[in-house]
Amino acid sequence: MGLPLESGDRVDEVARYVLAHPSKVFVEGWNWKTALLSAFFRGVAFALPIAGLAGSGAVRSVCIELGFRAVIGGFWGSLLQVFRRAQPAWLAGLSVTVVLSAAAHALEFAALRASDAAHIKTGMIVSIVISIGSLLINLGLMRRGVLVTGNDGAPFTYDLRRIPGELAAIFRCRAMECVK
Repeated sequence: MGLPLESGDRVDEVARYVLAHPSKVFVEGWNWKTALLSAFFRGVAFALPIAGLAGSGAVRSVCIELGFRAVIGGFWGSLLQVFRRAQPAWLAGLSVTVVLSAAAHALEFAALRASDAAHIKTGMIVSIVISIGSLLINLGLMRRGVLVTGNDGAPFTYDLRRIPGELAAIFRCRAMECVK
C-alpha cells in the first residue's frame, strides 16, 4: 500500500494515520482480495437460510447483502491491512472489531431498511456473528502476510493455498493463548 507505517506502530498512531489519510487507506489501498472473499462467504451464508424463504424480498436481501459486502469488504480489508502490524495486537484486534462492526452494521441496516428487504432482524444477527469472527480471522491472516494487497501482497492463488495452514496456526495459537 505504500503507507508510511512501521511494524510495531502503536494502535493510536495507526488510527491517527487513518483519520489523516482516509483516501490513501480506503481508496488507494482498497483490498480487492477481502472484497471478493467477503461477498463469496456472505453469499453462501445468506443464500442457504434464505433459500427456503419464498418471495422477492428474500432474494432482494441476498442481492443487497452481496453488493454491500463486496464494497465494504474491500474497505474493511484496507483498514485491517493498515492495522495488521499495530501494537499491542490485542488492542488492534479489539479496535477494528468494535469500530468496523458498529459502522458497517449501521450502514447495512440502513441499506436493508431503505430497500424494503425481508427478514432484516435475522439477517442482521447472522451478519454480526459472521463479522466478528471474520474480522479477527482476517486480521490474523494479514498479520501473517495473507490477503495483503499492494507491494506487500502475494498473488491471490498463493494466498488461497496458504489460508488452510495459516488458519490452523491461528486457532492452534489461540488455544495455547499466544499472540503473534
